[in-house]
Amino acid sequence: EENLADVKEYRGRGLVWGLEFHDKGRAGRVAKRAFELGLLIETSGPESEVVKLLPALTITPDELDEGMKTLARAVRETV
Repeated sequence: EENLADVKEYRGRGLVWGLEFHDKGRAGRVAKRAFELGLLIETSGPESEVVKLLPALTITPDELDEGMKTLARAVRETV
């Protein structure tokens, strides 16, 4: 339900997912904002245009939910 107009593609399997943005610089801005909010994520891809999600295998459902909320906030706040 977030505004995902700038998301070009999302792909993954299990707990490992990537969000690719049309704006190639957006992934870096999202990763920076997420870090400021306490969530460590990485970028990937030839132009670092993908936000890479790699949670620990021991993550709890509550921790995963909190992380997704933080990621959504970072995406919203980095137009």
